[in-house]
Amino acid sequence: MFARFSMRLSMICLALWCIPAQAQSPEGRARFLHWMMGDASALAQDVAPRAPILLLSGAAVLFPISFTDASVSEEMQEAYHGAFGDFLDVANEFGSPRMSLYVSGVFAASLLTRNSRFQDAAFTSLQSLLYAGAISYGLKTAFGRERPFESDKAHDFEPFSGHSSFPSGHATAAFAALTPWVLYYPHPLTYGLFALSTGTAMARLALRKHWTTDVLAGSAIGFATAYYLSRRHLGAGGNLSITPAMTPDAFALSLRLSF
Repeated sequence: MFARFSMRLSMICLALWCIPAQAQSPEGRARFLHWMMGDASALAQDVAPRAPILLLSGAAVLFPISFTDASVSEEMQEAYHGAFGDFLDVANEFGSPRMSLYVSGVFAASLLTRNSRFQDAAFTSLQSLLYAGAISYGLKTAFGRERPFESDKAHDFEPFSGHSSFPSGHATAAFAALTPWVLYYPHPLTYGLFALSTGTAMARLALRKHWTTDVLAGSAIGFATAYYLSRRHLGAGGNLSITPAMTPDAFALSLRLSF
């Protein structure tokens, strides 16, 4: 089944490659090295000063949701059968460690073409996967949350213990790798890639590998990283704007990636 799906995905990639690229002024393949070095610095400068408020805001959003982790996990496990289960099995592959091989292969293949937009999208997908993966891995190590199959308690955290449930690496990888294609080629065909990345997150719940808050955090990390890098590479620049607001009844947070 996955082989058939991979063939269809290859046909989609070929179709995207055949779409005429918008006029660009390629700087040669050296641009990829410049991006890899410059983007890391820019991302650190934009995010590092806001890290405390990002962590506090994330906790404020995810902590209430965490009380539904167990119930949502059970519902997903019950729904994991039939055609929906088959879809989740396919989607789960898009967050696996093998995803890095697939993404690297697409980038390598793109270098055989003269379509600079296709090359840029493929590189951004690979770069997003690497950057978001590094962020996710660091948080996994720091939080040390136990997975659903390790504990039936959603609030078991043992920092630097080796447990690695929060955030979900699969959800991070799927959104990081697929989001650039949607941004470079906005079309109903590519919007469907979000169904795959969402399916990856849902599969992690159904397989008892992660809690709901794990996949929400991972999805956010993957999407935000890919969005940031894609917009920079498309020449629009990038700026992360975070505006907190406190009222007597609630805490609100406006997070905006503006370009």
